[in-house]
Amino acid sequence: MKRLFFGIALVITLGFNVYFIIDEVVYQRNMEWGKRMEKAFGGKVEDISWDKGRAMFKDSLKKKYPELADKKYFYINMWAMFCGPCIKEMPWLDSLAGAMERKDVAYIFLAGESDKATNSMLERKKYKIKNFVYLNNMSDFISAVYNEQKKKSIAYPTIVIIDNKDKIIKYETGAYENVTEAKEFLDLIGKLE
Repeated sequence: MKRLFFGIALVITLGFNVYFIIDEVVYQRNMEWGKRMEKAFGGKVEDISWDKGRAMFKDSLKKKYPELADKKYFYINMWAMFCGPCIKEMPWLDSLAGAMERKDVAYIFLAGESDKATNSMLERKKYKIKNFVYLNNMSDFISAVYNEQKKKSIAYPTIVIIDNKDKIIKYETGAYENVTEAKEFLDLIGKLE
């Protein structure tokens, strides 16, 4: 009888331990997800200097797209995988960029998420992007831009135009929604010297 009672107690104890371990793993995952979402939806911008952020951007660009590293201007569209308007405007921005005659502008979709995550999402969308390139794992650069603009929260999409001297020429948030806004894009690129 004691063995039976001991066996039952042991099984119950092991069951509780497994439950609490699983619960802790789920809790930790939820906390990490919460931190990411908080940062993306106006959470704390990491304390990254503009110098460090722009150096990260240049290094990543040189490694992945060396042919673009010497462009005079960089049109950067900062986006996130959970941002519907960001994803919706990608093909449209790409076709507008293709219509531009400017050869000295690099067009970049830049995200904080990993290559694997963004590539998987883009494959599902079946986008055929020709004029923009993708730089991922760039959350420090994103924070650096927001710090340089003295912003305390992140909003997507954010458009930044940087010249080859690392000066931010244009900063704005929000997706292009209509023809009038698309004309603003064309005018903006057209004004670059």
